[in-house]
Amino acid sequence: MSVKPIREHTGKSLLHRWLGEYSSGKHTYANPGVLVTPEVLDKTCDQTWEALLDQNQWLKEGKLVAKPDQLIKRRGKAGLIAIDKTFDEAKDWIMQRMRKEQTVEGVTGQLSHFIIE
Repeated sequence: MSVKPIREHTGKSLLHRWLGEYSSGKHTYANPGVLVTPEVLDKTCDQTWEALLDQNQWLKEGKLVAKPDQLIKRRGKAGLIAIDKTFDEAKDWIMQRMRKEQTVEGVTGQLSHFIIE
């Protein structure tokens, strides 16, 4: 069996889609979250912050968690998880980190994909 890395959002979307069917309705996975890509930086693309809010009304309700969705181990220790944020706070937190150089455990790169739950 081969191993292929997948994003956290993809895994949660698969659970959301198939868990109920394969468990005969015994189990469900309610919300896979929202994937935020670099397209939010481009005003001409379909994915804008306003479009995300329109498609996911639950983002306006309650507190959220934002984190990079890039196969990073120990995100919490690296300070890469925003907890208990409103949508605007999560948006600001993501925008401060998106496409900016970050160093995690000696590896430097740019964060481009985030998940909001």
